[in-house]
Amino acid sequence: MQYAFDIGGSKIEFGVFNDAGDILLHSKTPTLKDDRDAFIATLSDAISEADAEFGARPDIGISFAGGLDPQTGAVISANVPAIKDWKLATELEAILGRKVLVENDADCFALAEAMSGVAKDVRTVFAIILGTGVGGGIVYDGQFLGGRSGIRGEWGHGNDVTGSLIRNGLAPVPCGCGQTGCLDAWGGARGLEHIHAQISGNRITSFDITDAWRGNDEMATRAVEIYCELVARELALMVNVLDPDCIPVGGGIASEHVIISRIDSMVRERVLGRYDTPLVIPGAFAKDGGLRGAAMLHQMASRQSLGRSS
Repeated sequence: MQYAFDIGGSKIEFGVFNDAGDILLHSKTPTLKDDRDAFIATLSDAISEADAEFGARPDIGISFAGGLDPQTGAVISANVPAIKDWKLATELEAILGRKVLVENDADCFALAEAMSGVAKDVRTVFAIILGTGVGGGIVYDGQFLGGRSGIRGEWGHGNDVTGSLIRNGLAPVPCGCGQTGCLDAWGGARGLEHIHAQISGNRITSFDITDAWRGNDEMATRAVEIYCELVARELALMVNVLDPDCIPVGGGIASEHVIISRIDSMVRERVLGRYDTPLVIPGAFAKDGGLRGAAMLHQMASRQSLGRSS
């Protein structure tokens, strides 16, 4: 049995999983993101109730939207101010009295897909999130890649899509990271909304855009095509660098299978390698991969420990 949390800026999800990966209990609680004591109490209450119901004291895995300093374990970026600069795993272990492992939510999604999802039994998995913004996680042979800075898989930042924007008659918008031109501002649902608003003069939600696109609306169709091009161009670079076996997609856009298929076709047209079958595909756990991956962190750690001792 394993306990897992997925901590977001608006809600905290808690899950209890059996050894087969089936979810036995699932709950959601609003994130009290500015009050550390209240935040801790939310986790502690969920754990105490599960302990009483199942008569067990499993270890805890946590997925969250942020990064960890690999030297100190302190949270270096997060959308929950109460835990910023806090040694999340170490402090929670002392408070909760059991082992706690913490990783980024996109990494946890990648782990879930690599261990039991659409990328099961392949070596190199580059899982991407197309949600509010853009994120990603990399798993190789069942382990995370990277570790020097605590930030990895962030393919939505550091690039510059300004040229593609200008070619499509769009004006750049500032990214949340402080730069201008990042894919993160364009590759998620809000990016699709930016595109449609600029080409049509009408700001509507991403849900309305995809609904109109399915109805063959001209502006919505153009917005979706521009969106797919922007994402595919940057993703093709990642494919050329990583040569992944599979790119599972999570986040809200993952539910739009035709859009994902279009991105996949565009990517495979642009890369140097040959991919005869779909590479970019909706994840099996697009909606709860962070939570499921968090439940697998101790399993991954155990395999890593065995590998070092052999």
